[in-house]
Amino acid sequence: METAIIMSFDLKTGEFKIEAEGFQGGSCLQATQPFEEALGIVGDRTYKPEAQAQPIRTCQQQQGRLRQ
Repeated sequence: METAIIMSFDLKTGEFKIEAEGFQGGSCLQATQPFEEALGIVGDRTYKPEAQAQPIRTCQQQQGRLRQ
């Protein structure tokens, strides 16, 4: 899945918004952190449902019998 960081500025309110798209779990915070640090104070943070999702990990397990 493609990821993107979208930044917008509202001329009327002066609000600056950073939005992360296509990220899973906490990776959105890692992606936006450098921008947040450069801009200064973070007001409100809203999480999308994708932020709650955890990456799917699969394990392959082999079973066998011991032969004597």
